[in-house]
Amino acid sequence: MNTAQTRLSLKPLLTILASVYTIQSLVGMFTLQGLPAVLRSEGISTSQIGLFYLAMLPWAFKFLWAPYIEAKRKRSGLISHGRLIVLAQSSIIIILVGLALSSAIEQPNLLFIGVFLLALLSTIVDISTDGLAVDQLPKHHRYLGNTMQVGGAYIGALFGGGLFIYLTGVYQWHIALLVLISLIVLMSLPTSLIVKKSAPSAKTPPEYYPSLRQAWNRPSVRFGVLMVILCQTGTRGVQSMIMPYLFDNGLQLTDLGLLAAGGGAITGLFGVLVSTVLMKRLAPHIMLIACLGLEALIFTGFYLDALALFSGALGLKILYILSAIVAATKFVALYTLMMDWAYGKQAGVDFTVFQSTDMAIAIVMALISGGVIALMGYSVHFAIAVFASVTAFGFGLYRLSIPRSSPRPETT
Repeated sequence: MNTAQTRLSLKPLLTILASVYTIQSLVGMFTLQGLPAVLRSEGISTSQIGLFYLAMLPWAFKFLWAPYIEAKRKRSGLISHGRLIVLAQSSIIIILVGLALSSAIEQPNLLFIGVFLLALLSTIVDISTDGLAVDQLPKHHRYLGNTMQVGGAYIGALFGGGLFIYLTGVYQWHIALLVLISLIVLMSLPTSLIVKKSAPSAKTPPEYYPSLRQAWNRPSVRFGVLMVILCQTGTRGVQSMIMPYLFDNGLQLTDLGLLAAGGGAITGLFGVLVSTVLMKRLAPHIMLIACLGLEALIFTGFYLDALALFSGALGLKILYILSAIVAATKFVALYTLMMDWAYGKQAGVDFTVFQSTDMAIAIVMALISGGVIALMGYSVHFAIAVFASVTAFGFGLYRLSIPRSSPRPETT
């Protein structure tokens, strides 16, 4: 790490991470959870909703500009780094205001362009923040950084998903979006204030220039990419179509909003709390393997429900809640391992490779799942998710439970 960089103490660093990751999730869950529910209520087919996920392509390809952002972060002081984040967040707010005032929900092309730009700006913030977290968090506190990330994700889901869906059902699209914008403005304040109070540091040329080739040459990165693919295929497939599935099973927008907020986001935060406590006693790979096994059981429940063998609104809601808790716990464990695999001279690039892989899986699985459901129904969709989770569980049990089998991050 560049020695000219200002090193933050733990409390302000975690505050910045919580603030930035919550905003990222507000925007992300608006796209990945809120919009699919609203679009389905407008009569849009699951295959078309799946195609809408192409607007998230910047997240899948952000590894292409990660080396440039990482090099800029390495040679810039914290002040310049913070200003970049604040500028990107301000641009996100402007775009959301434009979508609200233009009634973009009735103009699919405009909505697609707006979401695409939101995703592009979010990747810049995310690359910078992830590199900062990996560099500045001591190894024994990395789980706290991932708690901020996943916890922020579920706070974002509470408002960007649940509250947005509910407000759209009760009021109108633009009212819901203006409330979301107000929350983003509020969440932007901690980062702005902390950056202003931090002492500026001198800019120095980086001694090491990050690159994708360097990332791929590391065994820990290649192993991490494989693990992300295996662990996230089933999860991302189910998450992409869970709102349309619930809507098709009789839940209205207001019901979906309350369920996403209370049953998904709040219980997800409970899962984050559980994982934070467990991480003090259990290794992250043990938690990941356990979560994959539980996830396979939950997806089996959805599969049985789709076959009408396990029916009932209450049972479906319980499955959704359990899925949110396990997913939150699993994300904390997986992202802690990703930090270990990414630690080194170009942490921002290596970690971005993992996240790009994760989002690529989300996009591909949304496209596949939307088409599978349209052609063969929800039961086949959930059967694929069960198979993917069982495969990930078996591979994780084989590789991660044997210490020497998992590549170790290189020391620097």
